[in-house]
Amino acid sequence: MDGLLETRTDSAVALARAEEAEAVALVHGLNAEYIRAFVDADVAWYVENLSADFTCSLSDGTRIGKEEFLRKIASGPGVTEVRYDEVDVRPLGDVALVHGITHYVRNGEPASTRYTDVWHREVGRWRAVAAHLTAVADD
Repeated sequence: MDGLLETRTDSAVALARAEEAEAVALVHGLNAEYIRAFVDADVAWYVENLSADFTCSLSDGTRIGKEEFLRKIASGPGVTEVRYDEVDVRPLGDVALVHGITHYVRNGEPASTRYTDVWHREVGRWRAVAAHLTAVADD
């Protein structure tokens, strides 16, 4: 009987790991698209992938809602040479945290911003519910 319980437990653990790996892969893809949409000023992508109550804390401490965020996206990124790294996706059930850093050039000066995005899965679909940006100080 113990062997059957262990098999069921092993199966449940394997299923949980597979579901987590799938969530990590999906949210990594959404993160890449989020940054691509920023660079391309792709407002339509954000309309589809941000929750209705999305909020963003900008690096200057200002907190904006979805509509203001979309207006900022529509005006263009104002940056060039955008790349990102140090991306860490942490699924927590139907929520996932994404930590990463973007590097870019603004007004001829290189800069970096650390970000944390919060994603929520509802009815099988992931949507961003919050973003927090922090300017990275020069070394």
